[in-house]
Amino acid sequence: MRLRSLSSRLIVYAIFGSILGYLTLPPVVVVGVLVSGLPGGLGSLDDLMRPRVGKIMLAALRKGADGERSIAMTDELRQFMSANPDFRFAAFDPRTGKALPGSAPELTEAFEGVGRLKLFRSPIDIAVGGSLRHGESAVFDSPIGEVVIATYGAKFQWRDFFLLPYRMTSIYGALIFLPHWAAMCLIALFVVDRGLAPLRAAATKVAKIDVNSLKERIAPEEAPSEVLPFVEAVNKAFERVREGVERQRRFSANSAHELRTPITILRARVGKMEEGPLKSEMERDVLRVQTLVEQMLLLAQIEERGRIEPQEVDLYDVALTVAADYVPIAIGNNREIQFEAPSRHVAALASRWSVDSIVTNLIANAVRAEPEGGVVIVRVLPECAIEVVDHGVGVAEADRSRIFEPFWRKDEATPGTGLGLAIVRELVDLLGGEIRVEETPGGGATFKVRLPAAGVEPGDATEAVALDVQPFDQRCERRA
Repeated sequence: MRLRSLSSRLIVYAIFGSILGYLTLPPVVVVGVLVSGLPGGLGSLDDLMRPRVGKIMLAALRKGADGERSIAMTDELRQFMSANPDFRFAAFDPRTGKALPGSAPELTEAFEGVGRLKLFRSPIDIAVGGSLRHGESAVFDSPIGEVVIATYGAKFQWRDFFLLPYRMTSIYGALIFLPHWAAMCLIALFVVDRGLAPLRAAATKVAKIDVNSLKERIAPEEAPSEVLPFVEAVNKAFERVREGVERQRRFSANSAHELRTPITILRARVGKMEEGPLKSEMERDVLRVQTLVEQMLLLAQIEERGRIEPQEVDLYDVALTVAADYVPIAIGNNREIQFEAPSRHVAALASRWSVDSIVTNLIANAVRAEPEGGVVIVRVLPECAIEVVDHGVGVAEADRSRIFEPFWRKDEATPGTGLGLAIVRELVDLLGGEIRVEETPGGGATFKVRLPAAGVEPGDATEAVALDVQPFDQRCERRA
């Protein structure tokens, strides 16, 4: 199973590398020292046979029932002598200097009875057949008691090199390395944690980037050099996305702007048609197209403007004006609009055109959702908030986070362009406010927008004003 954690991988690799080094490095170092440093040259590699020779000889020692000790010709000893024809061996009692049965005559004759054999390890030189043979003697604490073993003639073979790690390592040596491995693991955790800290910070920053903040970048000077290419690639990707989004925004804005003229001409031509069902249907269709184009242009303008400079806006005045302007449309669709507000005005930090657009889209959405003969309530609250209430089918809990997406509609039969609520959400976010949708008691949806307050004049009561077509017709006549 592949480890996904970089820390886990580094720890595993560090331990594996340490074990591999523990097994292979000592033999390599020893061989290098012997080959390059000692007078014997390559012949000094024979000294590496000591562990194996000692093991073979200890395994060949025997002790009889009478206590007599001897050297037995074991299979392993026989095979070793076959590979090393000049190999000779002998074992001595260190107290008496007597050779044990099975010892080679050459060594027995040279050293038996000599009390100088009891050394931990000592080189020996023996003249055999007119030539000098190099060997060694050493004291071993064997299963049959303390003995002195003398050997010569063991030749190093390269096939033995691969067995050196096994012969030169031990559990005791491994235990010595445990603190080293533990320290390497801790260092690996520390280095990875510190090294990836800039990446975690960059990931946090990237997670906050959206279509409205594509100018944000990851600071390359904070990233380790190993991941700098990745950081630069991410920054370049964001730049390409930003350029693409800006091109799409310009295209949408230009398209919407260019469509306004032909739609105005079309609307004028439809107005010249004779009265009848066809004219009414075409007027509704043209109005729907015009609304879609205007909303697309407004959305493009919002994205182009970016942050809105706030100023003091009277929510009472804006909401009342928009509701009054929408009354004829509501009456024409067999609905009514009721306006409720505090007795005092409510001031918000916003811009008039943005609040006007928010209220317009919310009222238009509510009028479409309100059943025929129903009443849409537009309410200004003292806590610098506006509520628009309808009594339609409402918004399902699962859809409440999706209704603010551009062009989202529950189904094809749902009226509207799917842009109104998206525009509302964009504007509310730019103003630093919040919007939420709740269920209207008895059925329907209540949209509540809260904006930053510029100061609220205290009011005791909330007055309800039913907006019908007659008062506003009279007001329009007085203005004319």
